[in-house]
Amino acid sequence: MKKVYNKGKRVMLLFLWLACSHAVLAQERAVSGTVKDETGSPMPGVNVIVKGTSSGTATDTNGLYKLSIAANQAVLVFSFIGYGNQEIIVGTQSVVDVSMSLDTQTLSELVVTGYATQEKKDITGAVSVIKASDLTAVKTSDFAGQIAGRAPGVTVGSSG
Repeated sequence: MKKVYNKGKRVMLLFLWLACSHAVLAQERAVSGTVKDETGSPMPGVNVIVKGTSSGTATDTNGLYKLSIAANQAVLVFSFIGYGNQEIIVGTQSVVDVSMSLDTQTLSELVVTGYATQEKKDITGAVSVIKASDLTAVKTSDFAGQIAGRAPGVTVGSSG
C-alpha cells in the first residue's frame, strides 16, 4: 500500500510541476507607449503588431497604444503609410515610446484607394498622381481641399 501512495504522490508532484511551469511560460504582460512623428507630434492610427503573430493594435488620437505580449523577447513592429517601419525589441520594458521617420520613397510607390492600399505596379486601371509638393502648395486645412481639381474624375464634396 505504501508503494501505491508514493507513486501517486510522484505523479501528483509531476502534474503540479508541469502546470506551474506552463503558467510561468505563458504569462502575459502589458506594454504601452506613445508614437510620435519627427516633429514630436503624436501619431494616431499607427499599427503596432507583435512580430510573428496576429496580435496587435493601433494608436489612439493621442498616439497612445497598449498591448499584451507573451514574452520578454517580443518584437513590436510599428508601421504607418509614408513612414519607415520600426522594429523594437521589448525586453523587460513596460513602456516603449517610438519616433517615426518619413520614408518618401515608399510613399511615392503606393496607391491609396477608397478600400485598399496597393503598389502602383499592381494596378490595372487608370491612376492619377498628385505629388506631395503640389499638395503643400495649396494652403488649406483639410486633405479634401488639397486634392480638389488636381485629378481628373475626382469629385470633392462636403456633408453638413
